[in-house]
Amino acid sequence: MLKKHPFWRLLLVSFALAILAHGVFLYQWTQGQYMTGINDGLSQMMPFKHLLYEQYTNGEFFYSFDFGLGAGTFSELAYYFSTSIVFLLTIPFVWLMEVSGFIDKPDVLFWANAAVFISIIRMSFVLFITARVFIYMKIPYWPSLLGASVYALSGMYFRHVVYWEFFADAFLWLPLLVLGIEKIFREQKPGWFLVAISISFFDNFYFAYINFLLTGIYILFRLFIPLDDVAQSRKKRLLTFLTTGIIGFGIGAAAFIPAVYAYLNNHRPSFQQEIPILDPFDNIIYTSRYIILPALFVLFLFIFRFYRNRTFRLFALIGITGILLHLSPLVSSAFNGFSAPQYRWEYFISFAAAGAIASGIGMLTKISRRSFFLAAGLTGVIYGIYALLDPALEYDWMETGLVLGGLLLTIAAVWGAVQFRKTSAINVVGTILLIWLIAFANFYQSEKILEMGDVAQVSKELITSEDYDNPEIRGLLEQIHSRDNDEMYRIEWMQGVRNNTPIVQDFQGLSAYSSILNKNLLYFYLYDMEIDMQRESVSRYATLGNRANLFSLARGKYIIRPTDDNNIPYGFKEILASENYKVYENENVLPFARGAKEFYQEDKLSMHPPLVREHAMLNGIVLNTEEEGSPIQVTGDITSKFTIEEKMASYDDGILEVTGETGGIDLVWEDPTDGPGDLYVSFNLVNTAEDEGFNLSVNDYVTSRKSNQSVYKTYVDDLTIRVPSQERVRIRVPEGRYFLTEIQLFEEDYETLENEAAEPSGIQKLEIDGSRVEILYDNTANDDYLSAVIPYEIGWSAKVNGVETDVLKANYAFVGVPIKEGKNRIVFTYRPPFFVPSLILSMVSFFFAIFWIFRRKSA
Repeated sequence: MLKKHPFWRLLLVSFALAILAHGVFLYQWTQGQYMTGINDGLSQMMPFKHLLYEQYTNGEFFYSFDFGLGAGTFSELAYYFSTSIVFLLTIPFVWLMEVSGFIDKPDVLFWANAAVFISIIRMSFVLFITARVFIYMKIPYWPSLLGASVYALSGMYFRHVVYWEFFADAFLWLPLLVLGIEKIFREQKPGWFLVAISISFFDNFYFAYINFLLTGIYILFRLFIPLDDVAQSRKKRLLTFLTTGIIGFGIGAAAFIPAVYAYLNNHRPSFQQEIPILDPFDNIIYTSRYIILPALFVLFLFIFRFYRNRTFRLFALIGITGILLHLSPLVSSAFNGFSAPQYRWEYFISFAAAGAIASGIGMLTKISRRSFFLAAGLTGVIYGIYALLDPALEYDWMETGLVLGGLLLTIAAVWGAVQFRKTSAINVVGTILLIWLIAFANFYQSEKILEMGDVAQVSKELITSEDYDNPEIRGLLEQIHSRDNDEMYRIEWMQGVRNNTPIVQDFQGLSAYSSILNKNLLYFYLYDMEIDMQRESVSRYATLGNRANLFSLARGKYIIRPTDDNNIPYGFKEILASENYKVYENENVLPFARGAKEFYQEDKLSMHPPLVREHAMLNGIVLNTEEEGSPIQVTGDITSKFTIEEKMASYDDGILEVTGETGGIDLVWEDPTDGPGDLYVSFNLVNTAEDEGFNLSVNDYVTSRKSNQSVYKTYVDDLTIRVPSQERVRIRVPEGRYFLTEIQLFEEDYETLENEAAEPSGIQKLEIDGSRVEILYDNTANDDYLSAVIPYEIGWSAKVNGVETDVLKANYAFVGVPIKEGKNRIVFTYRPPFFVPSLILSMVSFFFAIFWIFRRKSA
């Protein structure tokens, strides 16, 4: 039956090769260890899968209050899995297993367990699709399968799967795009290209951009290297590509446009380091983390007779171009949206190498011995040059032994094919290549990922332990949930530096980590409130800096802290305890929605310190408007009451020279006031060291700052630190030279907060159902506005008493609406930004595509 159905035979062979290629990770799975990274894998990939699976199977596709303070997951997680076709196809299979009782309710541990099996299935289709593309290009079956193996079994595939799993999906779409390009060049049929373009735009906007560049490179080469004798002008072909691309974009617009909006609405400081044009020391012959060139490909590049074959010439020249581009961090920056250089596009080099090997291996019996010796000699020179130019290269039997052993076996096998000129000799070359690919794939998993990437630590024990999903914390969370019936409250707890702990442990928290986050929230943390997160880093927010006003405003009702942590925000009282942790409850938490009569203009408040902004949000509402707001009251400034004392340092004219191991200044309050309260200490701090991170401590509060060379540095140097009110404020940093300026101190007695907390809530009803929030509010105070703890995004719309109302950006990062006296029924509804017009565009484009394709067929 398989002989009659080569389609199924190729799929089964691909599946078998994928299993062999995953040998190390399959073994690790039997030992309770998983194919996912210890950092982003456990902090982002698995939690996001868990979150989205819960959402989608519950019928919510757009928004979640479980992701940070709330986020449009359809758009903000489109970079990850929300529109990933592989993940979307995985969901129904997992759901069927769940409802049939075959598996328990999927959690993070389930997705970690499933990672290797999803990867095997994905690789099977990568092998199958790539081989079919090469077969379409008139390359025989066996060489096509070999070429597909060069592409699919590359180290970058495993690197992508383990660290950023959704990256690996790009391996599926590149060969589909090439097939579509070839269909247009050979048959003038745009259907496959249309399908591939539509999938790329829908699946992931980031790789749609990368594939756009890669597709452009392939088309450019293809225009000048014809593989057929079809007579058609370049202009006509380019017009077909352009038309098909536009229609494909339209079909994918429903996912692409909201995702791009989320990307543009993100905030990440621009990469400020110099990007060199050339950096040739990524050793793609021996040790690269991204791509290792197969010896057969390098050898083939120097068999100049092969270039007479147009298919080989195409792939060889593309491969050479890719290698040259890989030498430039500037190019990698361009592929990463002109940000920090990221080497994520090099699967294109693997594809080019795959095509060159597939098209060249059948010609081995036709080359002369002289051509072979010349190619072998030049190949040896290349291997020698890369060995000599790499000062970090170390010779060991595993890595360099596998590379050099593969080189020697390849040369010997190719010599046999040249010497004996038989098909069986070519089969030997192919078999050696395949064995080397499988061996190197498993070596890469073992050495480059498990050992060098610390992935060997990712196990069931870790995922269920106190270092990731602490059972002791789980018990405390269950007690909190059992005693609190509020519709919406938040808990501050984060395991280590894993900002997505709330997703893992199924509670609504105050932290999030994602490459794309709501810019308004990031500005709220970094600039508007100057909240220190105890760890400087981009793409995340966490904690509220122990600032009681912010906890109360954001519905931060509970905090969980180690028993030895006494730095507790004002107004929090201990309610629960376990062996190692305590739970504190906020006695001044404010309602989810609050009315306000006074409004303050955001621009005017920008000239005042964070504490004044906090009071403005407590006393009224802050709006981003041009209208004249209420007068701003500045209270609590006690900067003039402090004197400066140097400690193991000298401080003059804003320059701090620390001479001790640690040192700094003390701010001494000459006449401190009695009674409870806090101090807000604000200053600008810049480290002059080129590449040194450091810890900053203010009394008992410690926070870390990135080095000036770190790609994760925020470049936000205006800090506001809250400390309990006391006579002396100690600012300490390690030895070095710093700019320490704009020092201000404010006293906060929390009278404003306690007065607001004592006010009765006007909320009579609150229902939160994913992307819909309904509030029944009795406006007995005749307030003009209502603010709610919903992060502001363009996607929110509102109705007040059934009338469409503009959603205002309120309190810097949240939503607000005008209200009337008496009872107000406010309904907030979220849809991804520009989703409806994008969906209409997708539907119109789809039907137009059908009409256009059939019209071309009938023409």
